[in-house]
This record gives sequence, structure tokens and C-alpha cells, in this order.
Amino acid sequence: MYRLVLTFMLLALIQPPVAAAIKAGVSVTDLTNPYFVTVVRTIMEEVQERFGEDSVVLVRSSAYDHPRQVRQLNEFMAEEVDVVFLVASNEHKIGPYVKRLFRHGIPVFAIDVRADGATATVTTDNLRAGQVACHGLAKVLGGKGNVLIINGPQVSAVIERVEGCKEALTQYPMLTFLGDSLNGTGSVEGGLEKMAYAMQLYDDIDGIFAINDRTALGAESALLQAKSKAVIISVDGSPDAKSAFIDQRPNWIGSAIQSPETMTREAVKIAERWLQSGQIEKQDVLIPTRLMTPENANTFKEW
Repeated sequence: MYRLVLTFMLLALIQPPVAAAIKAGVSVTDLTNPYFVTVVRTIMEEVQERFGEDSVVLVRSSAYDHPRQVRQLNEFMAEEVDVVFLVASNEHKIGPYVKRLFRHGIPVFAIDVRADGATATVTTDNLRAGQVACHGLAKVLGGKGNVLIINGPQVSAVIERVEGCKEALTQYPMLTFLGDSLNGTGSVEGGLEKMAYAMQLYDDIDGIFAINDRTALGAESALLQAKSKAVIISVDGSPDAKSAFIDQRPNWIGSAIQSPETMTREAVKIAERWLQSGQIEKQDVLIPTRLMTPENANTFKEW
């Protein structure tokens, strides 16, 4: 009996303590986008795994509406959540509300885009994603032609992708940059509308950088309807992009990948360390990117 009791005591000592159940708030920008659906699903899975099945995850979508997201953060505070995972609708405007949560003992972990005052931030290396995509676009175009950027919501991820793309394009003196003022809102509908408008605005478009795959999907539809030979490159590496590449659809020729699962798991892991110790090693984490193309699409894992 003594040996049995001693064995149980030793097992208790060597096994890690089970984290207490938590309540987490999640506010993302667009739940019509499969990317953010994957972010939410992964948060829920990771929270349940790390903090137990009794943990609660409150999910909200801001639809890129800053006042709406502020109300959501206030709601999370009233619900006395332990932690917030945030895809900010506006990096800077959200800052005072993030800091207010922290003053009330609620850390905020920014995912996908930056947020002023966040305890930690985990994003794709978006500057690199823009560079990788637009070097790929220039290569397909043979370093010459007219290139358009279909922009999107002015969050840090989009701003950095566009900056990276423009940096890459400057290295090709025979490319003509048509501009980046058209906002496709990061959506299929916006991509379709702005691509159709651009084809009326410009006589000749050879290449398009779309800030995400949803925009690219809409732009592709407009090009197909117009029987245009212009090519599109984007950022996300979504299942839609992979299908387009495997099917050898002619207009969409590449997408710099993101991994919403990797990004989100890292954010929840950092949050766990913070909740356990009040300390973290790194406050900013960049997830690497690579270019998915028709030639290598089969080698990439889907979200």
C-alpha cells in the first residue's frame, strides 16, 4: 500500500499541472473570409486543449467597423474574460481600448494585424509576402508591362504587403506601375468590382497584385468575363488559390502563403505563458511566407 501511495505521489509530481479553464474573447474582422474562420476554429481548439474543455470562447466579427469592435472589447471586459485575441480593424484607433483592457488585468494578443498596446503580436511577415509575390509577378511578366495593385482595408497587414510589392516592382525598370488607389475591400465582390472598373480606366493591364486571395478570386472572375490575358498574384495561399493552381486556371498565377493555424497556435501558446507567469520571451512574432504557384501547389498543406 505504501509503495502504491508513493507511486501516485511521484506521478503527481512529475506530471504538469492542468491549467484552469479560462474565458477568452475573440474579435476578428471578417467571418465571411475562410482565413478568419480558420483563425477562430484554431483558437477554439487550442484554448480547449491547453485550458480544458470547460473553457469558454466568445467570438465576434467587427466587419472592419472600428466602433463595432470597440463595443465588442467593452463587452469582453463586462464578461470578465481572462484574455482577448484580436484582429484589429484599425491598428492605432484601437490602442486606447486595448490599453484599458490591460489596466483591468486582461491581456490582448494581436493576430494577423498589429494593434497598439497589445501584449504580443503574431503576424505573417507581410512585407516579405508582398515582396515575394511581386517578384514572382515580375518574373512571369518577363520584367516588363503594366502592373496594378488592388488594395484593401488599411490595416497593417495590407499596408505592409503593398509596401513590399512596391519595393519589389522598383527593381524592374521596364515595369510601369499603374497605382494602388483602388480598394477591393479584401472581398470577392470588391475584387470583381475594382477589376472591372480598372479595365475601363486603363487601356492595358498586364499584371495585378491583389492584397488577398478573396480579392484575387473576384478579380479573376472579371478577367475571365473580359477574356483578358492579364495575370494576378496575391497573398494567402488559400484553398481557393490552391484549386485555381491545380486546375491550371490561366489568370491566377501565384499566392504568397499564410498559415492561419500556425499563427494562431503561436498566439495561444504565448497567451498561455503570459497567464501562467506574467512574462513572455518575444512580443512580436513573424511567420515566414513562400510563394505557392501552379508548379508547387500540390506540396502545400491546406488550411
